Amino acid sequence: MSQESKDKGFGWQNDVQKEAGSLAAQPKKQGFFGINMASTGKGKTIANAKIMYALSKGSGRTRFNVALGLRSLTLQTGREYRKQLDLTNEELAIVVGGTAVKQLFEMNEQDGLGETLSEQQGSGSQEELLDPDLHIDYQGDCSTHSLSKWTQDNAKVNQLLDAPVLVCTIDHLMPACEGTRGGKQIPATLRLLTSDLVLDEPDDFSLNDLPALTRLVYWSGMLGSKVLLSTATMPQALANALFRAYKAGWSQYAQANIEHWNGKICCAWFDEFSVQNELVQQDKSFKEHHQKFIASRIKSLAKELTPKRFGYILNIDGQPDESIYKSYARTIRNAIEQLHGKHASQHQGRRFSIGLVRMANINPLVAVAKELMAIPCAPDIQIHYCIYHSAYPLAIRSCMEDKLDQCLKRNSKKEPWPPKELTDKIEQHSEAQHIFVVIASPVAEIGRDHDYDWAIVEPSSLRSIVQLAGRVLRHRELYPSSPNLYLLNQNIKALSGKEICFEKPGYESSHNSLLWHDLKRALDAEQYEKIDATHSISLSKSDYRTK
Repeated sequence: MSQESKDKGFGWQNDVQKEAGSLAAQPKKQGFFGINMASTGKGKTIANAKIMYALSKGSGRTRFNVALGLRSLTLQTGREYRKQLDLTNEELAIVVGGTAVKQLFEMNEQDGLGETLSEQQGSGSQEELLDPDLHIDYQGDCSTHSLSKWTQDNAKVNQLLDAPVLVCTIDHLMPACEGTRGGKQIPATLRLLTSDLVLDEPDDFSLNDLPALTRLVYWSGMLGSKVLLSTATMPQALANALFRAYKAGWSQYAQANIEHWNGKICCAWFDEFSVQNELVQQDKSFKEHHQKFIASRIKSLAKELTPKRFGYILNIDGQPDESIYKSYARTIRNAIEQLHGKHASQHQGRRFSIGLVRMANINPLVAVAKELMAIPCAPDIQIHYCIYHSAYPLAIRSCMEDKLDQCLKRNSKKEPWPPKELTDKIEQHSEAQHIFVVIASPVAEIGRDHDYDWAIVEPSSLRSIVQLAGRVLRHRELYPSSPNLYLLNQNIKALSGKEICFEKPGYESSHNSLLWHDLKRALDAEQYEKIDATHSISLSKSDYRTK
């Protein structure tokens, strides 16, 4: 984590590490509340680790938790953090839940002697403080941490507390501030007490989850931890709320541990353009500093005159007496061929491209996918479909994600691209045009380090569009001359006549409903033609088009 990045595209990580290092002395008396708002694909994961490492300078070992804003932690996500941070399984622990997950992890991580992790670590049947089905992938020496005297008879708690870096879903830390019968809150509380917190994509939660999220941030402050939020699409209101929660928690910590605390919190804002830090006391002052940083970020984003993601709103071409799914599929199919024609690559005299069709919900996804696969191809075109969503059995989804990782990672220095997975498919067919299409639910938006040539989106929220855009040309510095991200003008719910359309996923509700559900009326051209986080992090007049 201390090594400087040599890649020019990630050089900003070195700058934020140096700036965080200059603040290392302050968090002891002022706490630390930071926000990393770098754009998707810019390497926030590694930057977060560098920031936490720099902040811990002079205080011993670096210890922090990466709490994912995802409802389920796939094995690939945890291993990806381990690879990107260049850490071993003696330095980074991955928490996964459920017997099936444990078995799958053991199958993938089995050592050369055929000995499984459970055989190495002993049975977990005696555990009481943690879920018996919880599995922690960690191989460090658990006999030396400060609490080992009390936890030496509990292997899982020992692992949870000893690991310098812990990657888990947020629900594994929430028990700390939600005391339950049987002392289930003790391991999570001790973990937060002895380490800092990185919250990944906190704005991915709904408003109903906000009380729980603020409790966790409050609790972290009260236990004396540093907190770093990591998202490119942080809304002003959420930033304000979480700061207030942290300040309230730290004030309790300071009352018990710091003599003559001046009431100020060490705050910092990071992105790929600049770093800003301030000692903040009043909520109003935090809001002003945040707005100042946002204004600077928007100005920097505006200087990128040639966008990598160029949006276009596509009308659903409905026909009389035709089902919604058939109209949707026909429109998408025409768009697939258009996008392929403009953004394809060459392989041994044949043209191919990889695109993403993102649907908002799984059942409509399956219905549209069936209609798409029923449409015949032209003689010189071969379309390869992959249906990807979170409802698959775990083993199938894990295998599928592994294949997608191989095909969609174009920045590997070890493996050539295109990979054999793709070239074999191309060579099995004689057609001149090959289109690889991933039809996915929102599971493809966050936490996947994938690089697509183009995408088609069923809309649910502006934040979702920004997140998805981060998977297009993620690893390549290409600047298309024509749109590479098509937004369907209406989603399935709007075409079905639903009154509330942009929800589950999305933020629309009966208390905050939009005037229009057609994107051509709901959005201004500047909000989709050049797609970045500008309109997610700053309110404009057009954001108030509600009833």
